[in-house]
Amino acid sequence: MAAPETNANSPGSTTAASAPSKDDEGRPCFALADHARILLPDIVAFRLGVRPGSTRSHAFALAPRLTLLAEDIRLEKEALEAVALALLAFTPKVVLAHANTVLLEVGASVRLFGGLKALISKVMATVKGCGFTSRMGCAPTAWGAWLLAHARTRRVTLRTRIVKETTLLRILDALPVSLLPSAATHGNAFEQIGCTTLADLRRLPRAGVTRRFGNGVLQLLAQAYGEAPDPREAFRAPASFEARLELQARVESAEALLFAARRLVLQLAGWLSAHHAAVSEFTLWLEHELAARHAPKRSQLKVAWAVPTRDAEHVLWLLREKLNQTTLAAPVIEMKLLADKVSEHAPQSDTLFPMPSSDSESMAQLLERLSARLGAENVLQLAARDDHRPEAAMAVEIYQPAREVKAKRKRKTKPLAKPGDGPARDLDSGSDSDSDSDSDHAPQPAEAENPPPLSLPDLAVPSQPRPSWILEAPLRLMLRNERPFYRRALKVISRTERIEAGWWDGNGVQRDYYIAADDRGRMFWLYRERLSGDWFLHGFFG
Repeated sequence: MAAPETNANSPGSTTAASAPSKDDEGRPCFALADHARILLPDIVAFRLGVRPGSTRSHAFALAPRLTLLAEDIRLEKEALEAVALALLAFTPKVVLAHANTVLLEVGASVRLFGGLKALISKVMATVKGCGFTSRMGCAPTAWGAWLLAHARTRRVTLRTRIVKETTLLRILDALPVSLLPSAATHGNAFEQIGCTTLADLRRLPRAGVTRRFGNGVLQLLAQAYGEAPDPREAFRAPASFEARLELQARVESAEALLFAARRLVLQLAGWLSAHHAAVSEFTLWLEHELAARHAPKRSQLKVAWAVPTRDAEHVLWLLREKLNQTTLAAPVIEMKLLADKVSEHAPQSDTLFPMPSSDSESMAQLLERLSARLGAENVLQLAARDDHRPEAAMAVEIYQPAREVKAKRKRKTKPLAKPGDGPARDLDSGSDSDSDSDSDHAPQPAEAENPPPLSLPDLAVPSQPRPSWILEAPLRLMLRNERPFYRRALKVISRTERIEAGWWDGNGVQRDYYIAADDRGRMFWLYRERLSGDWFLHGFFG
């Protein structure tokens, strides 16, 4: 189980204490604080001696230009839920824990993502893409991973990724008691009784620890060491996706919005994984700063593609191409992402013996990217139409994904009577007794009066071959010696194929098609107008 500790206000990793410089004394610094103590100083305040847990008066004495920031519980909860939503792409079991910690049950996901090391790297990259720093811990238990993640933050241990339970026992025993959530409540009571590590706390009498610190401390230790069950309620993704992001500064260029939009797209990918779905269209709403008089307050950017997907990188690529073609009406101060077209995601099935996969998916992504960069009206494809006229059987249309629908129709036929077996029995008739009684008294028809039904082929009668090159407009031919002429005299070598169609749209044709050849062996596709008798050349055979 991996437990990343996320912090939106942290400037980075904690550095070792050093003597303050003259530049640090004159620079403004910031710190997150509650009503009494400092919770988190920035790097400048840390160099001046301000530490987590210091009193407010002591912090002002060390850093006179210190600015204290209040903690917003609502915003921190929303930020933590945004990270949890993005991490649903790795496992369905994501839990929001104490002290801005997110727990992930990754036992079933390790092999899918290429091992524990690769999985942790991807989780850290996702948290960083959401705009937060993280400290990772991995252990067989939830509280064990939580303690290792916070130990990594305070740099009290070097081993933070544990897989075996025997190793977990040894590493947890060396951790300080101050890591426990209840340590801040009891102050320095643990140090006064000579208890500095978790191993020291476990050796104390259980009755005395319960009487002085409550039963919660021993329960936490038992769950951390794997000696007691630890049920937790998993984080649930909302039924519909809507993510909002307030920008820290106004953005005036569309290309600069992609960095902030990446956070929303990562949340969308996690939401799609949680719902086993894919998206083919979303809308990015932009809240503008009212700097210009005629600038709109809101604008939207709709992005759509052909094949539904939940790949965050592919969605970001399409959004980048869309933003490159967009000019902002006014500076943007807030964004909101809405998933418009969501469908069920059908993952590809693996086979026992891997075969070279088809390039249909990669080709579809290529065409989607071309549509996003060049415009949907500039990416065309040939489409077949149900029309007997050769010039209307194909059309050029805007690219759309090919949706293959395989439907098998089962025909129900009645069994035919064989000579000597008597009349055939209807499978949908009444009971057997009724049919037997009817057959005894009804006159038996002769075999000649009940001939077998006509058996027709499932496919149509094959027509003449079609040429590979059809002229855009038929070419009218001359006649010489009552034979069509195209550079040389042509001789008809096939039977007649008659096509009469198009009366429904006013472009009706009545033609007799033939295959003709000249004296050099070249073959042509001709037709003769039934009404006028004129000959036309319509195509060439290769």
